[in-house]
Amino acid sequence: MSNIDAELQLTRPSTERIIELVRINRNNHIQQFLEDNALHHFFSERYHVEHLSPIKLEFLKRDLKVLSTSNVDLVHYASLIKDMKDSNTLAITTEHEHFFLEELEAIFKKYIF
Repeated sequence: MSNIDAELQLTRPSTERIIELVRINRNNHIQQFLEDNALHHFFSERYHVEHLSPIKLEFLKRDLKVLSTSNVDLVHYASLIKDMKDSNTLAITTEHEHFFLEELEAIFKKYIF
């Protein structure tokens, strides 16, 4: 193996590191939504739902907490992981933010009835 190949292997982010970064970022998004005010504001702005009952809030928070302890959905985040590997970076850009919101919206949509 040449020195250039060895340097590339050392500087290229591993898939495991990328997945860990995605998990941390996803969980940071979840943490923001575990606050009642953030949930109320988001539901009001996004879905025009002015009030979430205390029961819905508790179940929604429970689902978010379960998601935060689960493994990263590799199928959902596959193109993000690929982009990060291809660009040789461990940075999540604003272009990637929609992945996190889409995953959370799958949970949110259960509570807008």
